[in-house]
Amino acid sequence: MTPTRRMTVRSAATALLTLAAAILGTGLSTPAHAVGTTYYIDSAAGSDSNTGTSQSTPWQSLEKVNATTFQPGDTIAFKGGSSWTGSLTFTESGTASAPITVTSYGTGRPLIAGKATVQATVTVNNAHDIRITNLEVTNGENLAISKSTDYRGIYVIAKDTGQMPGVVISNNYVHHIDGKGTSRMGSGGIAVGVRGNTTPTWYSDLQITGNEVANANSYGISTFTTWCASCLIYPIETGIPSNEVSPTRKASTGSVFKDNYVHDVTGGGIVPQYSDNALVQGNTVDKAATRRLVTTGGNAGIWWQGTNDILVQYNTVRRTAIDELNPDATDDMAFDADIDNDRSTVQYNFSDSNAGGFFMCMAAADNITLRYNISQSDYFRPITVWEGCMNLRGYNNTFWTTTDTVTRRNGSGGTYQQGIESIVRDTAPYNNVLFNNIFYNPSHAPYKCTSGCFNGADKTMDFSHNLYWDGSAASTVVPPNDPSPIVADPQLFNGGGALPPTGAVTTAQLRTLLAGYATTPGSGARNVGVSTSTAPATDLFGAPIPAGAVDVGASQHAVTATAATNLGTSIGTIANIADGNPATSWSSANSPTLPGTVSVTYGEARRLDAVDLAAAFGQGQGPTSVDVQTWNGTAWVTQVANAALTWNQNNSTVEHLRIPLPAAVTTTGIQLVIKSANLTWKHPAIYELRPIYGAVASSGLGVQAGTSSGALVDASNGTSWSSTTSLVLPGALQIDPGAPQTIRSVNLQTTFGQGQGPTSVSIQAKIGSVWQEVMPATPISWSSNTSTAESRTLTLPTAVTATQVRIVIRASNTSWGNTSLSGIQLVS
Repeated sequence: MTPTRRMTVRSAATALLTLAAAILGTGLSTPAHAVGTTYYIDSAAGSDSNTGTSQSTPWQSLEKVNATTFQPGDTIAFKGGSSWTGSLTFTESGTASAPITVTSYGTGRPLIAGKATVQATVTVNNAHDIRITNLEVTNGENLAISKSTDYRGIYVIAKDTGQMPGVVISNNYVHHIDGKGTSRMGSGGIAVGVRGNTTPTWYSDLQITGNEVANANSYGISTFTTWCASCLIYPIETGIPSNEVSPTRKASTGSVFKDNYVHDVTGGGIVPQYSDNALVQGNTVDKAATRRLVTTGGNAGIWWQGTNDILVQYNTVRRTAIDELNPDATDDMAFDADIDNDRSTVQYNFSDSNAGGFFMCMAAADNITLRYNISQSDYFRPITVWEGCMNLRGYNNTFWTTTDTVTRRNGSGGTYQQGIESIVRDTAPYNNVLFNNIFYNPSHAPYKCTSGCFNGADKTMDFSHNLYWDGSAASTVVPPNDPSPIVADPQLFNGGGALPPTGAVTTAQLRTLLAGYATTPGSGARNVGVSTSTAPATDLFGAPIPAGAVDVGASQHAVTATAATNLGTSIGTIANIADGNPATSWSSANSPTLPGTVSVTYGEARRLDAVDLAAAFGQGQGPTSVDVQTWNGTAWVTQVANAALTWNQNNSTVEHLRIPLPAAVTTTGIQLVIKSANLTWKHPAIYELRPIYGAVASSGLGVQAGTSSGALVDASNGTSWSSTTSLVLPGALQIDPGAPQTIRSVNLQTTFGQGQGPTSVSIQAKIGSVWQEVMPATPISWSSNTSTAESRTLTLPTAVTATQVRIVIRASNTSWGNTSLSGIQLVS
C-alpha cells in the first residue's frame, strides 16, 4: 500500500496573493447568530418612555440603557451623529451563537463622551460574547494637564469568573482620553483586563480590530491580568496591589489585534500582556510615547510581556517618542519583546524614525525570531538587548540608518540632539546572533556601545554573514567578530523613501515605499547569505526564499528552479522536489531501473556546501545510496560518491538528511544519482532536493576577543571559539543548520583539549516548536594539550529531526579560565 501524501504546489503567484491578503487584512468573519431584540437610542428624538424597539420609538438616555437587562442576541444601537455625556456599563453576556452587540445605526458614529467625570466611558464588566462596534468614545477635558487619575475610553474587565470568550471591540474611534500623561497599563484608549486571584480568569479569542485610538494620556490599546505568576512589575505598571497578584499564571488565548490605527498617545501603542498565541497584525502605530507630561515611564510602539507564541507581523510603527521627555533615552523603540516572553516571532514589519530604535529585548525573553523587517531612520540604538534576553535570532532584516538627529527633552526644560549611539547595545551573552542582515550605516556608528553606556558594559553580540555599508568600502565600520562580513554596496532601488506625514498607512502606500528596498541586479546583497533552518516560505514582499546562498536583507530576488528525472513518475510531480515545500513529493515509476537521476537546474548560479534531501516513509521509499553532482557548464561533476543514507522512520514524518560537500561550490544545477533505494512500494520517493549553504552558531558563554562563534561551523580547524574567562557553567552553544536536519550524532573538535576542552556535555534539539534533551550529560576526555586538533563523536540514543541544536557544556577543563571548541558538526 502506498502511503498518502499531500501534493499541492505552492507557486510564487500564490505566495504573493497570500501576502496581499495578509497585508490588506480581509477582515474577520462574523458568524451567523440567533436574532434577539434590537433597541434603538436617539439623544435628540428619543424618549425613555418609548419601547425602544424601532427607529421610530427610540430611547433617549444612557441611564435607560444601563438600567436594562439584555439577553443573548440583543443589539443596542445608538444613532449616528447623536451624542451623550456620561458612561455605559454592560454586565450581561451573550453566547457564541447569540452575542450581545453594541453598535450604531444611521449615518456616522454616535459619540459617548465621559468628559473625565467617569473613570471609563464604556465598561464591559464580567461579561463575555459581547461586541462593541462603530462607536466614538471620548473621556477628556484638557489633555495638556497631568491628572491625578488615569481614565479610559473602552474598558473590559473580569474578576474571578473563569473563561471569558467572544469579546469583540471593532471599528471604534476612541480619542481624547485624560490621564497623568505617562504610562499606566490598563488605562487610556482601549483596555482589557483581569483582576482577582481566587478563580483563574482569562479571555479567549479576544478581537480588537479596525479601531482608531488617538490622543490619550496613557496607553492606546493594552491588556493586563493579575494571573501572572507573582510578577513583580505589575503592581508598578497597573497600580493593582501586590497582594492581589496571583502566584499562578493564566494567560488569555488567541487574542487578535489587527488593523488598528493608534497615534498620539503618551504610553505604548499596542501592548498585549499575558496573551498566548496572540496575533498583532496590520496595525499602524504613530507617535506612541509622545506628549508625555511627566518624565517617568519610557515605552514602545508595540510591546508585549508574559506572552508565549505571539506573532507580530505586517505592522508599521513610526515616530515613537519624537521630541519627547526622556532624560535617560531608554525605551522609545518601535517593538519590544519585554519580560517573560517565550517564542516571539516578529516579521514583515516596517519601522520608521523611532527615537529609541527599532527593537528591544528584555530579561527572561526567550526564543525570539526577528526576521524580514525593515528599520528605516531609527535613532539611538536600532537593536537593544538587555541582560537575560536569550536565544534571539535576528536575520534578513534591513537597517537603513541615518546621519540625522532627533530633538529630545531632558525633563529640566532643556533639549538635546539624539543620533545613533550604537547600532547594537548588547549586555546579554545568551545565544543571541544577527546574521544575513543589511546594515547601511552612513553615520559610521559602532556596533557595540563603547562610550557613554550605562547599566553595565556591552558584551559581544554574535554576528555572521551580514552586509555592512557606510557609503564606501574604506569607511565602512564592521564588527570585529563577524567571521564572514560582506562589505559591499547593497544597491537597493530606492531605500529610505517617505510615507505620508499623517494617517494610517495603507497597503498601497506601504508597498510603494517597500519596493525601494528590493535589490537591483548588481547588488552586493545577492547570493551571499547563509541558509537557515527556520526561514519562512517567503520574504517581506512575498518572494520565495531561494535555494542555496540567500540574499541578505529583507528582500529576496526570484530564482527559477526546474526539476527533471529519467526515472518516470508514479505519484506527484517531479516539480515538487524543488518547490520549497517538504509536504509535497515525487515518486518514481514503479520498479525503476537504477541507477537513475533526479536533477534541479536554476536560472542563475547558486552557491552551496551541502544538499538537503527530504523524504517521509524513508525506510519504505527513501534512497539509500547516491552520488551528488553539480553542473560546471558543460558536464555533471561528482562532488560526493556513494553517499550511504540511513532513514530512521517509516511514517509521515519528513526526515531531512544532510549530505555535505567537500567544499563550497557555485553551480547552476545539482543532480542526485540514485544507485539504490528502499522499495517497499516499488519506487523511491523524494519530497525535497535543495542546496544549502552555511550554518549559524552562537554562544551562551560569551566570546573571547580574537575568536568567533562562527568558527564552530566554518569547517576549518584553523579557527576557534573560546568563551570569556569569567566562565559560568552550564552554558550552551547553539547551531542553526542550513535546513532542518535528521541528526544521529554530533562531532566536537578542539585544540589544547586537556587545558580548555569541555569534559561533560548534554544535547538539546528543537523538535517542532519544543526544545527537548536528546542526549543526557555525557563525559568527554581529551588526549593532548597541544595545537593538534582532536575530535569526539557523541552518538544520540535516538536520531531526531530538528531545526536547531544546543550543546550544553556542563563541565570543562579550565586551565586558562575558559572553554573552547574549534568546530561542531551535526551528522545525519
